[in-house]
Amino acid sequence: MTTFSPNLCPIVLTAPTCQQRQDELLEKIAAAPRNSVILASELCVSGYDFDGFFSGANRAMLGGSIGSFDAILFEALQEALSPDKFLGLTHLTSLNRAKGLAQISITQAQKNEIYNEFILLNSQNVFYTQNKSKLFCPNLEHEIFASGDESAIKPFDFKGLKIGVLICFELRFAHLWQQLKGCDIILAPAMWGKAREDAYLTLCKALALANSCYVVAASSLDLEFSGVFLPSGEFAKEAKFDSNLILETKRNLGLL
Repeated sequence: MTTFSPNLCPIVLTAPTCQQRQDELLEKIAAAPRNSVILASELCVSGYDFDGFFSGANRAMLGGSIGSFDAILFEALQEALSPDKFLGLTHLTSLNRAKGLAQISITQAQKNEIYNEFILLNSQNVFYTQNKSKLFCPNLEHEIFASGDESAIKPFDFKGLKIGVLICFELRFAHLWQQLKGCDIILAPAMWGKAREDAYLTLCKALALANSCYVVAASSLDLEFSGVFLPSGEFAKEAKFDSNLILETKRNLGLL
């Protein structure tokens, strides 16, 4: 039985520019309690297009632009975090770590492959990364981003807990829920449409019920929503993880 019982703290950013959102995120990290897992929404700082990097002449230098943006952002984030504060968020990356540096050639032109990557980190380490696999065609994500490997969506070990991640549109695919069976916590960062608010809340609650786990939800830049769905389906703005609640829920359902 794990002794790690973090505070689950989903957050929403509301500032209008990416620099202001970065500052807002740093403030929320500082305000979070010790021993916390903080979840920010999908592309919480950059949005889809941080200050026009997808337009005009900048497109040819997109990979380098993203790299420079990331270097500054993650240095600031790790400085704001501490060993017992963990942040999950998604960001744009032009490096596919799965391919490795050995496959990058300096003699051949490289197509920029841009991924929407989830990352979990604290002040000292990066614990987990996962590329978004299900791209939302109505927003033309498939024309800009490369898709990750959906087989990589599975529980990962984190301080004795089983954690899974579903990024925004991935919530709609039931077979991905099945891949996350056995999770204690599922993180659901999103940039969900306001018009589909009921769908996001319903899916997050149903996922908590179906998998008897905690679902931590954070969406901003359109739908501004954050909260935690408990294994019972109850909702809280924030929650302290309690493995006994998962066991109690499963016993009541005859699953143990």
